[in-house]
Amino acid sequence: MSESIDWRRALVIVAFAIAAIVAPQVLGVSDVNLLSEIIYLSTAALALALITGFNGQISLGHGAFVGMGAYITMILTVDYNVSYVAAGLISLGAAFVVGLIIGLPALRITGVYLALVTLALATLFPQIVNRLGDITGGSVGRRLVPREGYGDWDRLQEVGRRRFLSTEGFRAPDWTGLANDQWRYYVFLAIAVVVFVLVRNLTRSRVGRGLVAIRDNETAAEVAGVPIAKYKVLTFGISAAIASVAGWMFAVLNNDVSPTSFTIVLSITLLVAAVLGGANSIIGPIIGAVVIIGLREAVPAGSQQYTNVIFGIALIVLILAAPGGVVGIYRKNQFKRKQRQAVRAAEEFKAALEAQEATVAE
Repeated sequence: MSESIDWRRALVIVAFAIAAIVAPQVLGVSDVNLLSEIIYLSTAALALALITGFNGQISLGHGAFVGMGAYITMILTVDYNVSYVAAGLISLGAAFVVGLIIGLPALRITGVYLALVTLALATLFPQIVNRLGDITGGSVGRRLVPREGYGDWDRLQEVGRRRFLSTEGFRAPDWTGLANDQWRYYVFLAIAVVVFVLVRNLTRSRVGRGLVAIRDNETAAEVAGVPIAKYKVLTFGISAAIASVAGWMFAVLNNDVSPTSFTIVLSITLLVAAVLGGANSIIGPIIGAVVIIGLREAVPAGSQQYTNVIFGIALIVLILAAPGGVVGIYRKNQFKRKQRQAVRAAEEFKAALEAQEATVAE
């Protein structure tokens, strides 16, 4: 039975892989960009799932780490002509270091108090960006590609900050034969696959088992010899680094960044995505991202202001009805099915044994 389940899972993975590769070839530009956005949101939600679902630490500030990755990418590529690869690696390293620093309070505080500390980070980030306007562009933001005739173009021309714009965006190399949106999607997909595989391997390693032990019972984990302080801080750093990768994707996908893109709303959206799909699973953030973006696209344009309300209601309902999210519901049903199979097998064995005893008695 286990072999059939493994084969079924392998076939599902292969089918999704083929669909992911073929999709940009048959879909329009807007749909391909929508898929790229799902990849970006999935990666950001995975960063939060790692620290919340697997380690039990609550963070409401991951939108700031996403913003950090986006701004560092934009500044390096536009002002210093740094390549996208180098900018992404630098933003990853910077976010990792900041994540380690922010993770230090996690050694002393937990639960609601840690959530408040990270909430302060999410609240302060847009204000810090505005204060550093000479570098970040302030409330106007930054752009990879200028838009002549738009307000940001006029404003930047007036203040003499043409350096905040670049005539080059994230373009597909000529040798690929791909459109820019297709090339961007495939790059996002490749990066996401690497990140998800690395996180999967981490959660199944000795370190991952230690993270889960800390989440379930910190005292028992300490008695068992798990280095709690080291794992907590390191997890925060890794989670922040992954969020910065999502920030790199955001900058490349949208070609601009502004403080309004990285408010507390983004952090809550990431939390909803992680919890909705299943924060203690690898595939959960993908499911959550698909549901959130699908819901956003389904809501009429005139009612978009109610989207966040819907997200909040969905989060409350899920926490009360299904704390494990969609993946948790699936796992629960699978467990019940295996229980029924085990009971049925035991009853059949008992009946066969009784029949054999009756035959021997005759």
